Amino acid sequence: MARGGEANWRLYERAHAILDGRAYGHALPILRVLAARGFTPAMNHLAGFESPSRALALHKQAAATDDAMSLQNLATEYLNRGQMARYRHWLARAALQDEDARGELRAFKTRFPHRDMRRLRRLCPPDRG
Repeated sequence: MARGGEANWRLYERAHAILDGRAYGHALPILRVLAARGFTPAMNHLAGFESPSRALALHKQAAATDDAMSLQNLATEYLNRGQMARYRHWLARAALQDEDARGELRAFKTRFPHRDMRRLRRLCPPDRG
């Protein structure tokens, strides 16, 4: 985490209060300042307000700190873009640190029972049991 951790958390809480309507002000400039300082929770939160390319860059920058939540957010970003190999790669890195990510990785399927998946070549074989 960047220097001035306590001050960063206070600013982050202020931005959350503004976004929740509990305080007056502008939250995005606060989040941008915190992201520029390298504060990973702010980078993850700010990515939801940015363009897709900027959001991916923020997630990558946050994931470089090896924070489990940042790694899982980057994996989810790739899942939303349909890039399954990258999704599994980043989810596997997050799973090394986080139990929720481990569960998500175990539950990941590449084949599905729905007939609609035949078009995508993702139909699982019929049960022989």
